[in-house]
Amino acid sequence: MKKITLVIISSLLITTVFGQEAWTLQKCIDHAFQHNIQIKQSELNLATAGINKEANVGAMLPSLNASATHGYNWGQTIDQFTNQFATSRIRSNNIGISTGMTLFNGFQNLNSVRQSKVDIEANQANLEKMQNDIALNVANAFLNVLFQEELLKIAVSNADNTAEQVKRIQDLVDAGAAARSSLLDIQAQYATDKASLVQSENNLMLAYLSLRQLLLIPSSEAANFKISAPNLEEFSDIKLPSTPETAIAHAQSSFPEVKSAKATLERSQMGISIAKGAMSPRLGVSYSYGSGYSGAYRIPVGEPIIGSATPIGYVEGTGDIVVTPTFSYSDYQIKGFGDQIRDNKNSSLFFSLTMPLFNGFSTKTNIARAEIAQRNAEYNLELTQQQLRQSIESAYADAVAADNSFRAAETSVEAAELSLDFAKIRFEEGASNAVDYTAARVRLDNAKANFIRSKYDYIFKVKVVEFYMGQPITFR
Repeated sequence: MKKITLVIISSLLITTVFGQEAWTLQKCIDHAFQHNIQIKQSELNLATAGINKEANVGAMLPSLNASATHGYNWGQTIDQFTNQFATSRIRSNNIGISTGMTLFNGFQNLNSVRQSKVDIEANQANLEKMQNDIALNVANAFLNVLFQEELLKIAVSNADNTAEQVKRIQDLVDAGAAARSSLLDIQAQYATDKASLVQSENNLMLAYLSLRQLLLIPSSEAANFKISAPNLEEFSDIKLPSTPETAIAHAQSSFPEVKSAKATLERSQMGISIAKGAMSPRLGVSYSYGSGYSGAYRIPVGEPIIGSATPIGYVEGTGDIVVTPTFSYSDYQIKGFGDQIRDNKNSSLFFSLTMPLFNGFSTKTNIARAEIAQRNAEYNLELTQQQLRQSIESAYADAVAADNSFRAAETSVEAAELSLDFAKIRFEEGASNAVDYTAARVRLDNAKANFIRSKYDYIFKVKVVEFYMGQPITFR
């Protein structure tokens, strides 16, 4: 039967010795932080909040844009540079640069920037909350694996002890010193122990599966995944604080769910300011600078031709007619692109003022919605603090109950061990039958299982209380 022990122990240790390094609780938690989808989504939400802040800051800065056009016109039109009618195909170009800025809009842009900063704080707190939840879940699954490993060791030990009794009774039956019924009883117990061993192996496999699924470790790596059991003797003297108030005070001042609720409240307050800002006048400024080219812009070529005189007025007093010669040109050409760009420069500066008078009650309803959102955020903060207090009080009560159960289970194991020792002596001396021995064994098995369960339950629940006091979940 020693073969069973060696096989089981080997299966637990072979990976640590010949394969990858065994996983500690901290390594499991770190791995979960890196691969958990919900944490990654929270990180994306945090990144989005940072982008939104950048956009809101940008809304307060001047805009700057450059433009250029190139086009043709057919048919009658007024040229924008010559102010004359043109009927042939005209090529035109425009280039320019413009800038604009909101000078005042009821501080809406400023409050939007402040609100986006609070959004970052809220998303950071949500990320921390998600990490806390994952850490607790991983620790719970990790301890369940340790618990199942301890139960497997008990099952192996029980099977080995029963196998020795089977061999001893078999020898006595062969020598005619014991009844065959005693051998049948102990063989039945051995079959039960082997079934319990298989069940313990299955439970351990399922516990590992739950932990691997939580860590998103694929089944292809299951053979190389084993945890590193801490020395739990170091935690045998851990103690709870006298009251849960220290944990409550720390959690309500620094836990991420409270930070998130406070940030949401602050965000809703800024939302009211943003909504009220829509009632204020809006003042803006814009400036543009540019130039252009027109195919209709023609200039004369060559010497002018002097024509007949044309009267242009009279001399005051004498009434003599004043004339001037007329000039004409035989040829024209389109003014050069560079010359037009240089000569057609123009710039403009505008200020705009908008006074909101009536907008279909949208501003009024937006303010009302923002005020309701603020009241809801106040209730949410109060509810979060209440739920956190209740969670800590429940965790503390669970830890106290687990402590009592642990101490009682420890005493129960001691009593069951003494009872089994006595039953074993009586059984080996022939003063009792296998049924009495088996009953004592079952009582000890149940006591040990209860002791192990209560031990891990107590350690985990004390760690939960310590977690609320600001200490990390670890078994270092």
